[in-house]
Amino acid sequence: MRLLSYAPLTFLLAACGGAAPAPSAPLPGPRAAAVVTPKKPAADLPSSSLRRSSVRAALTAGPSIFLQRIALDERPVFLAGKFHGFRIAALRGPDFWKGVDLAPGDVVTQVNGFPIEHPEEGLEAFRSLDVSSELRVEYERDGVPRELRFTIIDDVPAQTS
Repeated sequence: MRLLSYAPLTFLLAACGGAAPAPSAPLPGPRAAAVVTPKKPAADLPSSSLRRSSVRAALTAGPSIFLQRIALDERPVFLAGKFHGFRIAALRGPDFWKGVDLAPGDVVTQVNGFPIEHPEEGLEAFRSLDVSSELRVEYERDGVPRELRFTIIDDVPAQTS
């Protein structure tokens, strides 16, 4: 059952695989945030962007296909007795994660503003990607806040129900 609560977070993290992040702005906190420098962009897509069609294809396929690409520590990280995030245990498929500044040991604290403490928060963040203008992953490395930010570029018309 615990694995199901990871599924939306895993998808959200994995959705940024294969693209490099934009430089991050400092996040509030006791220490200055590390600045993430983008790598060389893909031929026709800015390095800090995702195509809406790719995001929708991933949403349609569901988060389970990405469970092969990331392992999260089974126990959440708590700070001062409160939920803080989930620690990345392993990233599988180095080519998939190339250019994405995430590493084992990083603690993911929020995805698109959702703390992802409970499965329903993960699902809400997951579903929001269909119309969201960006994918934002806030995390910490060695206690220093960092952020990955990807603009979602509309390349297909909005879906209607």
